[in-house]
Amino acid sequence: MPLSTPTEVLRGDHAIKGIIISGGPSSIYDDDAPKFNADLFEVGKPLLGICYGMQLLARNFGGTVGRAAVREDGQDEIWMDLSSPLFKGLGSGEKVLLTHGDSITDSGPQLKVVARSSANIVAAVQHQQLPLFGVQFHPEVKLTEHGMQIFKNFLTLCGCHFNFTMEDREMVALRMIRKRTAQGQKVLCLASGGVDSTVCAVLLLKALGPERVVCVHIDHGFMRLRETEEVVAALRGAGVSVVVVDARAQFAEATTEMPARRKCAPYRTGKLCEVTDPEEKRVIIGNTFMSVCDTVIRDLQLDVNNLLLAQGTLRPDLIESG
Repeated sequence: MPLSTPTEVLRGDHAIKGIIISGGPSSIYDDDAPKFNADLFEVGKPLLGICYGMQLLARNFGGTVGRAAVREDGQDEIWMDLSSPLFKGLGSGEKVLLTHGDSITDSGPQLKVVARSSANIVAAVQHQQLPLFGVQFHPEVKLTEHGMQIFKNFLTLCGCHFNFTMEDREMVALRMIRKRTAQGQKVLCLASGGVDSTVCAVLLLKALGPERVVCVHIDHGFMRLRETEEVVAALRGAGVSVVVVDARAQFAEATTEMPARRKCAPYRTGKLCEVTDPEEKRVIIGNTFMSVCDTVIRDLQLDVNNLLLAQGTLRPDLIESG
């Protein structure tokens, strides 16, 4: 949901148990900083502000946010006030990931400082009476060693119960795949060997069976030494049958048409092996992948009218991979 979501929506939807305001690259003082509804903090539900979200929380309750003399970027050990319910089950000293330039210089009368960095910069706050919390570090990343415990503590404060497991998630994914595919329909999965596409390929195999899944690994020439062999071995070890396409020469020699940009008319790029512009490389690679994919479909005599393309990628990457 956007920061500008009306308070009535957040307060009236009983399925919403709590609110998390994520971090972001903006300063709260930037002219183009994300707009937010000031009543967000009066919804009456537990709220956790992360980085930028914590700074909004502080400013809203009379605190002061300023530019620190030095940025804090990297893993650091912070001191925590263990009386805070947000830090239940943690140690007084915890390693976290800090990435910020702006910092809270004065928490104001309504917020209590419950964590500080080694440089004595405010790392976490909580409201004196309300279930409102803010952290100046990233609990969602592995460099914050017990970040998941912080989220669990917050969800407990929200009244949420933990009854969803990875096994449950797998069954949901399998049902979704079966529902999305028609009877007898085949699915083409492009597997790079990364976590996302590998998990996708294995789920497809479990949901549909090997006769309906066509898994293709395209060697585009940018792999590490013998990486294709390792990818194929790993996929086959997971029970996935893989078609390997050697497209190294095709990618190296590929060019494409670029649309008008930066006041330039449309133009054709040079070869991928020669261009240096990152945007040109991105478009050439994306278009060449689709061209190679079309060739694979023809060579394998797949029926395009009865074929789905599985995008084994993260949700934010759908535009890039599509």
